Amino acid sequence: MCPTEETSLKSAVKDLLAIKGIFSFPIHQSLGSYPGLPDRVMHRNGRVEYIEVKREKGKLSSAQVVFQEQCHADGIPYHVVRNVDDIIRIVEEDL
Repeated sequence: MCPTEETSLKSAVKDLLAIKGIFSFPIHQSLGSYPGLPDRVMHRNGRVEYIEVKREKGKLSSAQVVFQEQCHADGIPYHVVRNVDDIIRIVEEDL
């Protein structure tokens, strides 16, 4: 089975964060999970940040948009990553 573009990008995100020494972990959705949770959580500079991985043309679901908006309202960084350059840019940002 060939991995999807999104699966490959999720793996690249995980690997890059590990190389940069940034603690992160995936969120696995299952029955009863809170709707709209992102793919990954990272801890950086004493803060929690969320990462949602999407294909170049992928769209956030309505539940993901609600979660993203709540994060923004609470001042919690929520990143949508569509390619490796996005995650490189994010990890090089200073908060």
